Formats: sequence, structure tokens, C-alpha cells
Amino acid sequence: MTERAKQYLALYRECRLEDQRRFYEGRQREFDAARDEVIWLTAVLFVLTAGAAALAAANIGKLQALWSILAVVFPALSTALAAYDGLYAFERQAKLYGDAANALLRARADSPDLKPPMDDAAFAAAVGAHVQQIEQILSGEQAQWGQLIGEIKPVEPPAKKD
Repeated sequence: MTERAKQYLALYRECRLEDQRRFYEGRQREFDAARDEVIWLTAVLFVLTAGAAALAAANIGKLQALWSILAVVFPALSTALAAYDGLYAFERQAKLYGDAANALLRARADSPDLKPPMDDAAFAAAVGAHVQQIEQILSGEQAQWGQLIGEIKPVEPPAKKD
């Protein structure tokens, strides 16, 4: 193993592999948190809907109109929140980032410097194959975004009346 090949591998690992893996893990946490927020907000809106409907049905005081309006507004907000979640696909994006981060962890475990000692030529070839493996993972992650965008169905324009 040449010192130059070791330095290249260490630099590549830190500046490309680890930096990208940390980015993926951060994005995964961000989208998981967004998904959790949507779930909690939806649950809160359902509870508020039930409470407002119960108070509207109880006909207590002069606030029946307010409770009736809130019993209609809360489910509408919940529906808007579900549409927002569907639009941004928080769960799907978190999975994409998580899968890419896990693939990079597996690739890191295959690093040539973690294998038994080898001669300079074999080590250089192993480093090249290792870099190619990581770049394929990164390219595969980018290709996933094209698939995700391809799954978004455009809204049909309203039909023209003759």
C-alpha cells in the first residue's frame, strides 16, 4: 500500500463518503420529524373536532354556532394537512435518504484499508473499485428522485364546456 493511496482513500472517505452520509442522515431525521409533526397535528385536530362537535351538540350557552363552525373547520384543516403530507411525501423522502445512508455504511465497511494487507497494485485497484461502488450508490440515490418526480400526477385542467 502506498502512502499516497492511503491518503487519497482517507480524504475520499471523509470528504465524500462521510460528508454525504451525514447529509443523508440529517435529511432523514428532518423528514421523519416532519412526518411525526403531521401525525401529531392530525391527531390533535381529530380530538379538537370531537370536542367541538360534542360541545355543539350539547347546545351549552350562546356558543353553539362557534362550536358548530369549529366542528367543520377542524376536519378541513386535518384534510389540508393530509394533502400537504401527501404532496411533500415526508415518509417516502425519509426512506430514500435512509436507504442511501445505509448503503454508504455498507460500502464503508468494504473499504480496502479494512481488508487484509495487499500489494500496491492490488490496493490501488481495490481503492478504484471502492470509489466506483460509492459513486454508484450516490448516482442511484439521485436516480430515485427522478422516479419520485415521475410518480407525481399532474392535475388535469377542468373540461371545457361547449
